[in-house]
Amino acid sequence: MILFVPLMVARGYGADTTMVYADRLNHYYRFGGWNHFSAVYKKLYVNAGISNSSSVYSETSRLKTQTDVTGDLLYILSPHFRTGLTAKYYLFRDGQSSHAYDYDQSRFGLKGEYRKAQYKVMLESGYARETRLGIRDMGWYGGMELSRDRQGRLFYPVLDWDYSQMGDRRNYTFDNRVSFRVKNRSSFKNTFSAGVKAYNREYYISRDAETEERLNTTAYIRNDLYYPLHENIVLDYRLDLSGSSDGLRFQYDDEKESRTRRYLGLRNDLRVKAKLGAFRGYVGFSNDYQQNRTEASDPGISLPADYIFDKKSVLARLSWRISENDSLFVDYLGSLLYYDTPDTNNYDDRDELTYSVSPAWHHRVDNYTHLSVSANMFLHHYVYLYRQRSAQNHWNRVFSLRSELNTNIPRLLRWKARQEIYANYFVYDHEDSAFVHVQSMVFRGLKLQQNLQWFLHADWFINAYVFFRLEDNGLLDWDDFIQNRTDNRYTLRMELKPGYKAKYFSIAAGPVYAFRRDFRYTGPEDREESFHSRRMGGAVNFKYANRVSFQYRLEQVRQTGTAKTYHQSGTLRFNWIF
Repeated sequence: MILFVPLMVARGYGADTTMVYADRLNHYYRFGGWNHFSAVYKKLYVNAGISNSSSVYSETSRLKTQTDVTGDLLYILSPHFRTGLTAKYYLFRDGQSSHAYDYDQSRFGLKGEYRKAQYKVMLESGYARETRLGIRDMGWYGGMELSRDRQGRLFYPVLDWDYSQMGDRRNYTFDNRVSFRVKNRSSFKNTFSAGVKAYNREYYISRDAETEERLNTTAYIRNDLYYPLHENIVLDYRLDLSGSSDGLRFQYDDEKESRTRRYLGLRNDLRVKAKLGAFRGYVGFSNDYQQNRTEASDPGISLPADYIFDKKSVLARLSWRISENDSLFVDYLGSLLYYDTPDTNNYDDRDELTYSVSPAWHHRVDNYTHLSVSANMFLHHYVYLYRQRSAQNHWNRVFSLRSELNTNIPRLLRWKARQEIYANYFVYDHEDSAFVHVQSMVFRGLKLQQNLQWFLHADWFINAYVFFRLEDNGLLDWDDFIQNRTDNRYTLRMELKPGYKAKYFSIAAGPVYAFRRDFRYTGPEDREESFHSRRMGGAVNFKYANRVSFQYRLEQVRQTGTAKTYHQSGTLRFNWIF
């Protein structure tokens, strides 16, 4: 059940086994590891790495595996320049799809690196080979990188280019970015960045060597401005402008056709922040604009709907430090979304109006205990513009009230108690009276949660966890505020794990229990059970420093409609660096 990943001896490495899961004795394993090694031997620089992520089913059949291997052997010609051999290997296997998507690529070539004055330039080229759908191609590749250290500099260029020619197919990736940072003693800050990205992929889609080609290009501009307007007032402005084109060439009715999807996005976020005595706050405006257009060379090709997405928002926050022990916060959001589809046969056009108000009170009871009480009111109105969908116009009204109590007495007690009551009213604008063709719904709930860690001694402790949730659903007549309950449910989870904690390791183990029961109403007060589930078992946690951690859980499960089963789950992680 527990996985073991062998480690390579290296100056710096780590491995991570992520998950073990079992259900009804049909085992499903996910595991992986990574290892990195680098060293200098006189004039030789050695750098190597390997990573793997795999899935195995029923202990014998490998579902998926993905492996990356890299290696460099470079000769140091000077303090700034080194050159030599480089190799890369990538493997993907998918047993679930009968190896239809298996792929591998190998590269072997020459590499040179130059570093000086915070700049790094890398060039490499050589032989390449890849296999997809059982078709193997050979060719060559080339690559170039340029970057600069980002410590205390004004100008930061980045260039990453990769090209490969495999038979008649060509693939490339291009990523060119530049940014400028300005800062002075008056706390004025501005960061401007721009970039162009492009990638082209031509790949086989059948064993008859039919291909598709995808070309994507993206350009963007970003700017972050932080400007003091006054001693206590600051302007914070962010701009994002991006555009992309995603093109696809494919076989359609025995002809090569193309489809191109163009996207434009613009986001502005302007906030004025101020502070005055015990008050802090900001008020702001944001605009999120997106435009999408798709076209094809053949009118018979099915295309996704074009759209314009335009969302304008007003944001505000006010905080008040009443005393050393008390503070108040209020967050507000108001937004209007305009969604338009140019196609007159598409009836998704709509407006969405949103309001959200979230007050909170924080109180320090003493040096060890803190209390917070918060609430939220969220109102969201959908209004479809075409009469063909106007019957779906509705309000979504969500109300919640929460409290949280935290006590932390070092080496004695850690206690966190959370309580929440909430209700969601989903109300259609146009509906018949009192439960005649009523679609409006109400969803209500109560959640209680307790986390406790109690130290019986300097080394011995008890971890306890209790969670309870009660929920119900029903039809709703909003005008008369009448609910006709349709179903309800409650859930209970409990864990109790005594443990021992020393300087470098800790261990805890104990019983776990979970119960859920659902009911369906057949009348105003009559109900019958529709589902139940009971889990009983145990759990163990173990940790040694930051090097090894292990968790395991075994539960017996009894639920409606199924035989008794046993569920197992666990994780094992370990990291080791010399």
